[in-house]
Amino acid sequence: MKKVKNRQHFILYTYALISLIVTDIFVIIFLVIHILSKQKIYVIIAILLIMFYFITRAIVNCLKYYISKEECYCENENLIYKRILFKKFLLKELKIPLLDIEEVLDKGHVYSENGGGNYVSPTDFVFLFFKPYKRVLLNLKRGIKYDIFTYTYPYPYIEKEIYDDTDFLKSFDELKEMIEEEQKKILFNQKIENLSEKYNYPLDERYNYILNKILDEEKLFISEKDNNFLINGDSEAMKDLEIFKDINFEEIDFYIFYVNYLSKKEYENKKVLVGYNGVNGKEVTMSKLKEDINEIRDSRSVYRREVEK
Repeated sequence: MKKVKNRQHFILYTYALISLIVTDIFVIIFLVIHILSKQKIYVIIAILLIMFYFITRAIVNCLKYYISKEECYCENENLIYKRILFKKFLLKELKIPLLDIEEVLDKGHVYSENGGGNYVSPTDFVFLFFKPYKRVLLNLKRGIKYDIFTYTYPYPYIEKEIYDDTDFLKSFDELKEMIEEEQKKILFNQKIENLSEKYNYPLDERYNYILNKILDEEKLFISEKDNNFLINGDSEAMKDLEIFKDINFEEIDFYIFYVNYLSKKEYENKKVLVGYNGVNGKEVTMSKLKEDINEIRDSRSVYRREVEK
């Protein structure tokens, strides 16, 4: 199964996480010391408590958005998105029907508001980790939006050797391509299923369906077999259904067919198999085929005149 991962450099954030944890430990130690001291300075305790809260929240966000890994794959006509921590803990999972996805957008590079700071300073990362930026937007046809793939470029001046957009853009392109390919597969399979259903209609329904397709497309497909003819008028079925792959059909303009076959006396009693599905088809004579086609054309003309009135 193909998986697309948000491949970005996380080493910088590992260093930041360690720094924040160490800083948090020192804050806890100082907090305990001041709480246990005989002379409690409540202002300092309050400041330490606030520091502990923000640093701890930053650690949690770092683990949740920056250290955890994101991946997408397709399964049972759904896009599955997962955010996983340490390859074990599932933090978030989305299951999105692929045909509901209308757009896959790259929202673009946005620098952190913290961009003027020092990327080795733990305090800078406290603020950075409170505002994770998810750069990929999934727009659904029903108006729902999903933001995925946390963008982990914190500062505009970090050297290119440490971080650039290449890995992220590769992940984005692979994700978009995977979704588009799977959508095409689903639509193609639905089309094949729909066509197969039509070719399992009862003979008379199948016959009328083919005659209407011939008039719609103004062309048909003909193959001569055992001195009789196989006739079809469904170009999509001819192209995509396996039952027609080994039959040597010739595509012919309907009006040429009408003049060269339907209107010639020598073909009147020739047998024609219409709507063949690999097992059977509606068997008629060429004169009956002409009569039925003319009947449908006349009924369409009458309907058109009534609509124009």
